[in-house]
Amino acid sequence: MGRFGRFSNYLAKGEDGLAYAGAGVVMFMMVYTVVGVATRYAGMPIKGFTEYVTLIFVWAIMFAISYAQRRWEHLSLGIVMDRLAPRHRRLVLCVLLSFGIFICVLLTWSGLDKAIWAYQTGDELLGAVAVTTWWSRLGIPIGISIACVRLTVQLVQVIRREI
Repeated sequence: MGRFGRFSNYLAKGEDGLAYAGAGVVMFMMVYTVVGVATRYAGMPIKGFTEYVTLIFVWAIMFAISYAQRRWEHLSLGIVMDRLAPRHRRLVLCVLLSFGIFICVLLTWSGLDKAIWAYQTGDELLGAVAVTTWWSRLGIPIGISIACVRLTVQLVQVIRREI
């Protein structure tokens, strides 16, 4: 196995770990939600409960986005792709993956810019309590950049006819 194959395997192991972390975040959110509802009914609501759940949700999504792409579980036009000849299917995949990489680079750049801005300005989500948002915003460029690497790996695999 060449360097690229080893890199792809390491990336897959990292994505598996992030998917488990995302599942852990979802489980935490579920427990936190139950505790939040129970304490509200007991007359002792958790201040900032809704704000924290909203901001934590970003990490659950971003941890799993690359894993889902590796398994080709994102939206696709299977009915169209299945009707294409293999050569045309490969060409369409190359175009779509290239476009996806372009969009991911833009989203990573923009997301990082917004996370830095939120940190520098002390941006807060106002609600029962003020909660800073930079740590949640940072999840977007991290998750999208990993997905960009996955898309690049898949593009190389399609070009090399490994997929």
